Amino acid sequence: MEISKEQVRVLCEVQGLSVPEDELDDIATRMSTWLTALDQIEVELGEEMNRVDPIPPLFPADDRDL
Repeated sequence: MEISKEQVRVLCEVQGLSVPEDELDDIATRMSTWLTALDQIEVELGEEMNRVDPIPPLFPADDRDL
């Protein structure tokens, strides 16, 4: 999936991010690469992805950390 420089600009504006103009091309390239890789993973795993619950990004605090 290809993401354009303009799409990156709009996404950044929506999130309230201030990104220098000269970095937009690099961000677009990196996002396009990641999305292409994710598309390929979905092709390879197919319906298996729908049978697994996503892991939450945050884990409960360990009592030892207190």
